[in-house]
Amino acid sequence: MKRDIFFQGVTAPLRLDGAGAILPIVAEIAAAWPYRLVDADLLADPFFTIRGDLGQGKLLCESHVEDRPAQLWDPVNAVCDAMASLAVALPLSDPHLICLHAAGVEMAGQLVVFPNLRRAGKSTLSVALARAGHPIFSDDVVPLSFPSGGVAVGHAMGIAPRLRLPLPDTLPADFRSWAEAMPGPRNRQYHYLPLPGQPAHGTRLPVGAFVLLDRRDAPTAARLTAVPPDVAMDALLHQNFTRDRHSGAVLEVVAATLAAAPVWQLTYTDLDEAVKCLEAGFAGQAAAMLPGGQEWRFGPAVMEYRPGPVGTMLSQREGCVERWIGDVLYLADPEGRAIQRMDPLAAAIWGMLEEPVPPEELEEALVEAFPDTPRVQISADIFALLAGLVEAGLLG
Repeated sequence: MKRDIFFQGVTAPLRLDGAGAILPIVAEIAAAWPYRLVDADLLADPFFTIRGDLGQGKLLCESHVEDRPAQLWDPVNAVCDAMASLAVALPLSDPHLICLHAAGVEMAGQLVVFPNLRRAGKSTLSVALARAGHPIFSDDVVPLSFPSGGVAVGHAMGIAPRLRLPLPDTLPADFRSWAEAMPGPRNRQYHYLPLPGQPAHGTRLPVGAFVLLDRRDAPTAARLTAVPPDVAMDALLHQNFTRDRHSGAVLEVVAATLAAAPVWQLTYTDLDEAVKCLEAGFAGQAAAMLPGGQEWRFGPAVMEYRPGPVGTMLSQREGCVERWIGDVLYLADPEGRAIQRMDPLAAAIWGMLEEPVPPEELEEALVEAFPDTPRVQISADIFALLAGLVEAGLLG
């Protein structure tokens, strides 16, 4: 029997083909994300399909919004895989959103966002913060919208957080005992914790800060330190997985967000110390009002651009988006395909290309600026840089 699950705000369904046995797991993991279960409409294209029991408790799982092969999973991992594709399907249904691989926790009435850095402990830390009384919006994916005014707004996912198993012995003993005793779907790899009283899907809060996690193995006192803006920009752009958005728009809203919200690095070893450090760091912040104004609606990238050869006269293409983040220049091409980070030399040359310039004139300027560098090397470097900018769609 085929059944479809339609999650609130997502136009495509999760399709179950003889896999109704996972429904109790979905009900626990997505308890705070409203959905409806209906007989499958074969005219509706699903975002994910889970097919029947194939023996030994395995289910065939196929994502239709991500380019990856189908997998055989046990029931818990099948739902886990479906939730990952659900996070991709969400912004496909709502052009106002981009989604970050990140955790988000409410502190002092604002959302503190922890961009994903591999094995940095964001899920464990967010669960520890929830245990300490700070509502968790997500431990893995944070959808953001961007009302006018530059303050990003985070949206709760409504999906239970998960911990990777086995829990490390380095975690505080009382946290391990509490987590292990918590009911919730689990297998050898993951344990989902359907914590009571957490925000429902779509609950909104202004983003008060971003915190990059630096978890150390060697004993290190927990501390918050300011992060250079370009480091934060690189982290946020890398963790944005909503790839169909026009990169110029993404660059504009992320730059405005970084101008409005501070970015910190949390260095820590001990989980309890990390929680106390964050509580102390954000205790003095006043709750922020949700920003008003029309939300940014993202347009799609235009993919048919065809770069030409490096010409005799080059200049910046009309429609490029440029933003300085601290001392670093970021550029997006008019088609919105990608965002480029310019090093200081590339930024200087970009500035010289406001009007059409022959490559030879750029070469002469650099020969004069770097008299100890052989001209042949400067010439080769200039050609490589210009060719790269043309290929990126920034020069014409």
